[in-house]
Amino acid sequence: MSDYAYIHTRIRFMEGDLLTADQLRRLLSFRELSAAVTYLKKTPYRLYFAEGIESALIDRIDTALRTAISSTIQKIYKIFKGEDVLLLEILLGRWDVFNIKTLIRGKLHNVVPQEVLSSTIPAGRLDEGTLREVYKQPSVQTMVDMLFTIGFTYAAPLRRLGYLQEGDLFKGEIGLERAFFRHLLRRLKAYDKRGINRAMVEDTIERLIDRYNLMTAIKVAQSGIQGIQGIQIDEAETWFIDGGKVIRPELYKKILRCSDLSQSISMIDHAAWKSHWDQFYARTRITDPLLRIERWLDYEMLTYAVRLPRKDPLNMGLVISYLWRKINEVMNLRILLRGIHYNLPQGEIEGLLMLPGP
Repeated sequence: MSDYAYIHTRIRFMEGDLLTADQLRRLLSFRELSAAVTYLKKTPYRLYFAEGIESALIDRIDTALRTAISSTIQKIYKIFKGEDVLLLEILLGRWDVFNIKTLIRGKLHNVVPQEVLSSTIPAGRLDEGTLREVYKQPSVQTMVDMLFTIGFTYAAPLRRLGYLQEGDLFKGEIGLERAFFRHLLRRLKAYDKRGINRAMVEDTIERLIDRYNLMTAIKVAQSGIQGIQGIQIDEAETWFIDGGKVIRPELYKKILRCSDLSQSISMIDHAAWKSHWDQFYARTRITDPLLRIERWLDYEMLTYAVRLPRKDPLNMGLVISYLWRKINEVMNLRILLRGIHYNLPQGEIEGLLMLPGP
């Protein structure tokens, strides 16, 4: 069993490296990318900028941010012991799936490695170096074979996903998500210990299942508008995953048949979700409707994590809170610095950031 008093001490120390709201505002004020990076190098992120590398500044920034999150996750794994490592793997497994989907999309569309890797979040078991090596493989099939060889948890389900080999990315990703959650729930069931730590992780997974079910239903409902062909409603009904807290089967089926996004959101009978949606919608500058909903659900997860109990030295509340805030910080920095790179107005950049509510 892990020593949570020791873990809390280490996490509190790591929290001191998180950027403050004032530091983010200072970064937002820069109009030149080089000036923003000079300022960022005055923070703990200075450790992750490699010297003597001949590449575009924006590429070096992307590499530094990925290295920062990968290094942070590895540090946290080192302070967990025994069966509690399983809880950490369950919490972070979604990022491995996110990254594999990103690599597969890139390979199917022949995207150059730097561009694909700049979209990954190496917060799972697959670190920055491993993701880079996987993407060097010449095809999706050989990428999956390599994942299988190195013992990646979800490689076996990937091998069975014929949709990916057929180039049907949408159904392939749905299949991967479902395989991920089935595996996750089995692993959580195998964790014998009862108590607040398991309950917190279970609650987190239930919320991620809600996120999957809602996004799947909305994407199917919008499939005609988005140009995704060959999706049958009856088939899509079987993609629902049991175990969520808010999106029940009946609601899922209704949203599948609703092409109006606002109406879909209004069907959700959950006061907190609706309140947070109104807050998020009012301040975001994201114009793509599907991306707006996806980011709102990420905002829900962040808000939940930040509000977890953090004082009890015998639970994972502080760990989950820190992980979500650190990953969100890296995502915000990526958006902010790329916004400066592409000369976006300051107000527009700020509207794309995801900041936790009070």
